[in-house]
Formats: sequence, C-alpha cells, structure tokens
Amino acid sequence: METRLPVSALQADLFICELDRPWLDTPFLIEGFLLETAEQLATIKEYCQFVTVDIERSNGGIARWGFLSEYKFNTQPLIHAVQYQTVEVKEQITLLKELRQLFAQWSNNKSVALDKAYIEPQIIIYSDVIPIKREIPQAKEIHRAASDAIEAAMAAISKDLQPRIEAINDVVSDMVDSIIRNPSALMWLSQLKATDNYAYGHALDTAIYMLAFGRHLGYPQEELHKLGFAGLMLDIGKMKLPSNLLKHNGSYSPGEFLMMKTHVWHSLDILNQIKEVPLDVYDMVARHHERIDGSGYPVGLKGESIGLFSCMAAIVDCFTAMTSDRTHAETKTSHAALQLLYKWSDKYFHPALVEQFAQCIGIFPVGTLVELSSGDIGIVAGQNRSRRLKPKILLILGPDKKPHARPSLLDLMINPAMNAGQEISIRKEWPQGSFNINPHEYFQA
Repeated sequence: METRLPVSALQADLFICELDRPWLDTPFLIEGFLLETAEQLATIKEYCQFVTVDIERSNGGIARWGFLSEYKFNTQPLIHAVQYQTVEVKEQITLLKELRQLFAQWSNNKSVALDKAYIEPQIIIYSDVIPIKREIPQAKEIHRAASDAIEAAMAAISKDLQPRIEAINDVVSDMVDSIIRNPSALMWLSQLKATDNYAYGHALDTAIYMLAFGRHLGYPQEELHKLGFAGLMLDIGKMKLPSNLLKHNGSYSPGEFLMMKTHVWHSLDILNQIKEVPLDVYDMVARHHERIDGSGYPVGLKGESIGLFSCMAAIVDCFTAMTSDRTHAETKTSHAALQLLYKWSDKYFHPALVEQFAQCIGIFPVGTLVELSSGDIGIVAGQNRSRRLKPKILLILGPDKKPHARPSLLDLMINPAMNAGQEISIRKEWPQGSFNINPHEYFQA
C-alpha cells in the first residue's frame, strides 16, 4: 500500500519507495530505502517536497501506519522548476539557452539581433512528480477525450463546419498537465496505437510527442499548450482532400503528391476561421514540412529561419508518421525511425534538435518491446535521463520465450550482468504484438 506524503510529515521507520524527482538527481544510491536517520531526512528535505511511502514495507506495517493511507495531499501545486542544480542540469540549461538563442538570432533578423539586448529565456527542468503506473489511469481518460475531440473536429471540418475549439483547448490543457506530471504515461498510450484511424491517431500522437519534446526543452505551460494545440492541427487540412488520395496504397505519383501538399494551405484556411489562434501555431502548421536544406514545402525555407517550434514540429510529424500504420508506406519501429532522423539530420532536420528529441523519448521509447542480450523479452517502462541506452525494462518472457511467473523490473542503468559476467544490453526491438504480448495488460492501476 503506497501513499504520497509531504516531507514535513515523514518519520523514522517509513519506507521511501518514490521521490518527486528522478533518483539519479539525488545522492541516494539505491531506489527505495527505510528512513532511519536524521541525516537521511535532512537530505530528503533538501532535494524533495514530497515522496511516496510504502506502508507495508515500513517498520510496523499497516497496523502502525495504516492511518497514512487517508492522508490527503495534492501534488499539483508542486509542479515547478527544479530548485537545485546538479552538474547535469546546469549543462542542460546552458545547452537549451544556446539553442534558443541560435534560433532567436535568425527570427529577429540576425544582422540586427546582435545589437539587441538578449532576453534570457525561461528554462524549466521538470521532474516526474507521479510514477507512470499512477499516471496511467488519468492519462487513459485524457487520451480518450483527446481522441474524441480530434475526431469530432475532423468530422466537422469535413462537413465545412467549424470545430468546437473550446473542447480542443480543454483536452490540450489536460494533456499538458499529464505530460508535466509524467510524460511516459501518454507516450506509453501512444505506443499502443489505440485508434485504427490514421488521421486521428497521427494527430494525437503528434500532439503527445510535441508536448513531451517541449517539456524536455524546458518550455513553460503556456508554450506547451501552443505545441500541443499545433500538434493536433498540423494536418487538419487533409480533411479537405479527396478520400481516395488519403487511402492511397503505395507511393504517390508526382501529381498526387502535388495535391497532397495543398493540405498545408487548407489547414491555414481552417485556422483562419478560428478565433485567437496564436501566431506560433500558424507558423508550425505552415512550416512543419519545410526542411533545413530548403527542399521542403510550401515555401522552401532554410536553416533556423524555419523557426524552433516549426523545426520541432517537422521532426515530430515525421517520426509519428513513420511509426504509424499507413497505407502508402511501411511502418517503422521507433528505433528505426530515430535512426532515419539521425541519418537525415543536417539535411532535412536540425541536428541539435534531432539529438534533443532522441534524448527526450529515449533511443528505445517507453512502450517499446525489446529483446535483451540475455534472451529475455520485455517492455521499456522508463528512461534513465543520463543514459538513454539503459532504460528500465519490465521483463515479460524468459530466454526460453516462456512467461515469467511474475513480471519484474530490470534497470539497465545498474549494469546487470549475465552468469558469464557479460553486461546485459538491448539486442533488438520487436514490433508491437510480437510473442502475443498484449501491452494493455501492463501498467494498469
């Protein structure tokens, strides 16, 4: 039995099982410990504002601590910028500031920008305030509501009606809150591909990854809302294209591709009918098919002149398209899609942003089905911020491909080794559904 407590309510003999930030950002060497000393408590108070305690693993168990299960504590107000700064955090903040300054110089006319006073950007380094298992139930409701909202919006547009923008803004706000609490939950649901309709699924996946990317880059909630809203709207203009074109099998002919590219203008026309759409959203919709070498459309912009948000949208749109089921192209695994983004960086996509996107979602994103060098099969259940090739794996099948009696969590960060002493690593990624593994059975509260 687990419950959240503010650090002010902690006492000796309680078992600390979760922090309000990654364990790697604290001096604690192991994940989970019994609170025994004043020094431990002082360290917790220095780094955390609340923790999760396991009553059953605490000294005295439920008989002694059962009353804590009724403790009412709202963590929402504690979503904030990290108050302490490790070397890793300081380096990340410096990198993100340099990245924003680079794009700002282009957007302000770089010949003049150097003469202007540089405005220090607001960088927020978020921490996961809720474990993924606890966020999943809320994320499922938000995911379902967002899917319904985008489906209703697309249906209205296909009938030349205006979408209910209030409903879209509401679900985007809920998505922002969930992503801030723990981005892995919505990204996990995105991996499940809950909808069979490519248009709806792609829009929702794009919004989720745009929000996760923006969170990783340190943007505040107001900017995250723009990113999520734009993600849902990037391809809204496709509702104005012939249905046979959208359901086309195989590669497009030159004429069909020219018609497909007109969806950008249709999207902008639709946004023009909606009140108070932020300029950043227009830019992302207009420019997410631009490429830094000038080969994109509709205008052929180059380099950082495309804009930071629009370059982010280009990366996310391409990634979510490649990893979705499409009638005109082969579906890629997340790992394969990331490899292609790296291959295309410096030609089509901004290299620094591709690297940041890979750090954001992990080389093997949450929800990915993988095989380890030990032969075990598992699902990526969490990321290690500083070592993206060493995520946390929920082990499902043993080396003989038979189910484990009880799935267990393996953290590759601690360098587990096989009997021969060789370090365990990820051998390959498997497509969803392999080995008859149903991801819906896992991480349910």
